[in-house]
Amino acid sequence: MRKIFTLIVSSLLLIGVSFVFLYIISSMYSPQADHVPLLNDKRVISPEVENYRPIIAKYAKANGIAQYTDLIMAIAMQESKGRALDVMQASESQGLPKDTITKPETSIRVGTQYFKKALRKAGGDVSLAIQSYNFGLGFSDYVKTHGGKYTPQLAQQFSKEKAKELKWESYGDPDYVNHVMRYYTNEKQKREIAKKNN
Repeated sequence: MRKIFTLIVSSLLLIGVSFVFLYIISSMYSPQADHVPLLNDKRVISPEVENYRPIIAKYAKANGIAQYTDLIMAIAMQESKGRALDVMQASESQGLPKDTITKPETSIRVGTQYFKKALRKAGGDVSLAIQSYNFGLGFSDYVKTHGGKYTPQLAQQFSKEKAKELKWESYGDPDYVNHVMRYYTNEKQKREIAKKNN
């Protein structure tokens, strides 16, 4: 009887430990992991991008979109992690080859202006504006003729159609909204945790 009891307890303990281990692994690699800052501490705003905060705030305010300063920082994070001179990879938004802009402040000014245009064209739909930053402003027109509301499925569809049309391997990043928002959300959560711990 004692052996059976020991075997049951051991089995339950092994199952429990396995469950916890699998939960941690799945949390780290699932889409929901983007919202678990303690498991993804690298998915927050880098010190390099944080150094540009005053400049980003300056141009966000100048363009009347100061409330989007943190979001613009998340875009910069996704674009370059602050490690390129064209911080916001804004050259292509001007019809120029990649990395033509070689001054970080110019990149931030141009990128912020482009994001403002994307917001206006998207009618204030932030997800649509974020995805349009990556795809180009024509994506807003595409969405308007395909139901009028941004969805991840439309982003995938647009990417495939444009790649086929241009005979490219791929077009843009159809998961761009999620990739930007993970930095935005995790940074916000990191700050909230820091406040609670102070």
